[in-house]
Amino acid sequence: MTLLVGIRHSDRLEKIAAPVWDRILNHPFLYELQQGTLPEETFRFYIQQDWLYILARVSQWTITAGRCVDLEVRRVLLDWIEKVARLEPAAFHMKHAQALNVNLEHPDWEMNEANWAYTSHELAAVYSASTAEALAALLPCPWVYRYVGEHLRAGPRPSNPIYADWIDFYGSVRGDPRRGVLADLYDAVAATADPATLSSRYEWRFWDAAYRREGWPV
Repeated sequence: MTLLVGIRHSDRLEKIAAPVWDRILNHPFLYELQQGTLPEETFRFYIQQDWLYILARVSQWTITAGRCVDLEVRRVLLDWIEKVARLEPAAFHMKHAQALNVNLEHPDWEMNEANWAYTSHELAAVYSASTAEALAALLPCPWVYRYVGEHLRAGPRPSNPIYADWIDFYGSVRGDPRRGVLADLYDAVAATADPATLSSRYEWRFWDAAYRREGWPV
């Protein structure tokens, strides 16, 4: 086993999760999105599930801040919650909801199995673990989207303008301008927490379930 000594805690998490992130990057959902061949119904299903996921994140960040005993860290978290509560990470969804025929104000769909499992894993971390472990569970989402967006942005744009805007949104600071702040925050409180690999696996499962338009098996 390779020992990762003398590097930032956040960099260590990224190195550990990197093989999972590569599997995400090579998933057919993202390949077809960049090629412009992903069925729009599949992308609509993904947006619906992602909207429910984003709404759940507001509660997750609120709980993390409420349980944090470090006053300075709590202050930064509360500032982050204000940004999330304004749904800034969902700017892409709100911009294209009408074109995709998705009613974000009155969602009439339920979380699928992968989404429920992922958000439950995150809730378990923020409810019962340390601030470091909670952040380790929550950080893979913005990290993975940055990783995917930057890689896809380096390649050709799809002819579908919504797909092209998705790549530009997540491949730039528009997708989450304070990702670096969150990594610094994790480095400030981290010790040996590592639920990040499981969160990264759930990120892969989220993409895969959207690609297959999976609901519940029963």
